[in-house]
Amino acid sequence: MLVALAYWLTSLATGSLPPHLVDQCDSLADPRDAAPIVVVGILASDTLALRPVPQHSDPKYPLQLRKLQVKVENVLKGDISGGSVAVYYFTFAGGFNGPQPLGMWSVGSRRILWLRRDSGVLRTACDGFDYCTSGVYSGAHPHFKSDPHKPVAYALADVLLTRGEGKIDDDRFAGAIERGPPGPEDYLIEKFRNLALTERSAIKTAACIQLWINAQDRGLPPASRRIAGEAMREADCGCITKPSGGPDCGPTTHSDPPW
Repeated sequence: MLVALAYWLTSLATGSLPPHLVDQCDSLADPRDAAPIVVVGILASDTLALRPVPQHSDPKYPLQLRKLQVKVENVLKGDISGGSVAVYYFTFAGGFNGPQPLGMWSVGSRRILWLRRDSGVLRTACDGFDYCTSGVYSGAHPHFKSDPHKPVAYALADVLLTRGEGKIDDDRFAGAIERGPPGPEDYLIEKFRNLALTERSAIKTAACIQLWINAQDRGLPPASRRIAGEAMREADCGCITKPSGGPDCGPTTHSDPPW
């Protein structure tokens, strides 16, 4: 606490006092559903704003408040302009046990961020564990505009499942496809179909795997399963079912899907 007080006094003297925010680490709400703002952006910097900060639900556990500088490329939802924006988030300052926490990313990477406004600043819609950002491995989409009349899931599928511009790591793109983005099933099937028809190597394989999964999914309407099966045949996926019950749609060069 003395360190935090010293930092507070220093910040006050330099006019850079961090905003007064309370962490959301114990929130039970789905941060993505509740977020009023969704953007795609490049993480230009990630700096410490304040440490330690006691977690409000467990004051003995330390957090750190950090500040992201984000170069916004696409606005998928919400009333926010492009350009460079500051985004605050809380992550752990001690040990943790669970999913990947916020901050486990590389400066310069491209991500989707679910955001909200609080105390005059932007902040991530979650704190602690990373349930409100996602990596983008399909490149830049400078001309993409989301349709405000459709749910944001459509825009997410467009960005994550459409080859964009710039340098793209095909193996990481394939891993993200195989992980599967959220979205309306029939719309996702059409996106996978297009990738299977237009891409090759690991990306085609990943798209074919997703089509196979949809064609086999008894939880989907019969019409959706039929469309997925037709897309597999149209793209010449050639998937077979392994003894384990999973699909073999061709060689893969990626390991675990990227975060």
